[in-house]
Amino acid sequence: MRIVAFITLLISTITLSAFGQEHQRHRKPRSAEEIAKMRTDQLTESLGLTDEQQKQVYALNLERAEKMKTAREDRTARGAEIREEMKADRERLNKILTEEQREMLKKQQVDRAEKFKARQEARKDGQFRGSRSRSQDQ
Repeated sequence: MRIVAFITLLISTITLSAFGQEHQRHRKPRSAEEIAKMRTDQLTESLGLTDEQQKQVYALNLERAEKMKTAREDRTARGAEIREEMKADRERLNKILTEEQREMLKKQQVDRAEKFKARQEARKDGQFRGSRSRSQDQ
């Protein structure tokens, strides 16, 4: 009976966490105006802003939200440009290399990716490079 209860609890937990993650992925991005209004409302409620202060804070929040949105879009565009440049560079390099060299390069890239993944996993597990831990560094 305990096993059945445990399995039911486990399945419920997995299902609920999956639904929670899916909801976050499909969240609609808010406009700068919505963000500014939300932040202004929060400050109005917590600080008791006057009408004049609300107008000024809204203007400040709107300006900040627009700047952040622009910065996010620029970062996305730059990332796409860089990926395109890297792709073009890879294609040019592949034209220069022989088939054997391309295979060797591919193997090196796979090896590097595996080493990187291993380092990431080690960090998750609390294993860091060097003899000191983070608590000793601080």
